[in-house]
Amino acid sequence: MNALVMARIKLIPLVPGSDWRDLPNIQVHISDGSVTKKLRYKYNDKKNGLSSTGAFRGVCACAKGKPCNPSDRQFNTLIPWSLPHTGNRNNHWAGLYGRLEWDGFFSTTVTDPEPMGKQGRVLHPEQHRVVSVRECARSQGFPDTYRFFGQTLDKHRQVGNAVPPPLAKAIGLEIKNSILARLRESQTDASGN
Repeated sequence: MNALVMARIKLIPLVPGSDWRDLPNIQVHISDGSVTKKLRYKYNDKKNGLSSTGAFRGVCACAKGKPCNPSDRQFNTLIPWSLPHTGNRNNHWAGLYGRLEWDGFFSTTVTDPEPMGKQGRVLHPEQHRVVSVRECARSQGFPDTYRFFGQTLDKHRQVGNAVPPPLAKAIGLEIKNSILARLRESQTDASGN
């Protein structure tokens, strides 16, 4: 993870269900020596209107129903500019940079647990990090003794692309039971009983 992503992760509250929408809009000195910028909300949001304090919510001209303006793009901000920019048409990107819950469900295990990925709820509930390969493997039902090989991303791919072992076992047992039932039927038919 780069320094900006790590800074974001560290500022996601250690509260179940927290995500990018809980990031403060502040400047932060990050570990690579740079300083983030505050996200500038310059437009009235046509869909959501003003905030409860009367502040603008739009980061691009498209928030007012106009075409997107490339000059509105903002880089090196703690709150990723793209999320409020396209949030109205994507359920406000709920879950991106999201924390898992100890008592909640573990979302779909993916091949690359990236906070801005398809399945963004990948942050550990109590630590400032993405879930480990072993934690993802446990969510899939792999025993702790099972070994994965390669680099970390290779291991995440192996877990994310796998059929969960308990599901594979259940399917295998059903196939076995079906074959045995078919054999019993054919033996009964052959014996004439």
